[in-house]
Amino acid sequence: MELDFATYLRLARAMFLTVPDEWERPLKRDDLLLNDYLNLMQTLTSLSSQTEAINFNLKGTKMVISDPSKTLFAQGLIQFLLISLKQQWTHLMVLEAEDLEKLRKFPQRNLNHQYMGLMTMLLNSYHQKRQSDFEHAWHSYLKLGLFELNLEPVELNELVMQQLNQIDE
Repeated sequence: MELDFATYLRLARAMFLTVPDEWERPLKRDDLLLNDYLNLMQTLTSLSSQTEAINFNLKGTKMVISDPSKTLFAQGLIQFLLISLKQQWTHLMVLEAEDLEKLRKFPQRNLNHQYMGLMTMLLNSYHQKRQSDFEHAWHSYLKLGLFELNLEPVELNELVMQQLNQIDE
């Protein structure tokens, strides 16, 4: 595996400290974590649309599928890192190749269930400050990308590093 979560966390710390200063509509400090969770949930919603996991129930709704779902997945990975930094749950984020391989078990036949489960775990994590739900959501998210969407770790690493390195620009 080519995923280096410890490095990602170090690089994400700069984003964690600087991005809120650039917003046109600053948030109260207490709302920063809420904003991070909402951003992650928006990314999950966009990802579920791009991966055709949902069937739209409105007439005239068209799907536009493109390669940005890989970039979107990398963005979601970084959003998980930012939440872990704010919650001081970074110890949950670093996984070894063996840990990732364990996620291959129990394949999800219906991605709708996976997305809904992720949303539920994130809501529980936010509202009840449940570290275990956040950890489970993190593992489920990695499983989704690596084993359900079949993203290559090398390519995912490149996309994550590109986004993290934009911080310095």
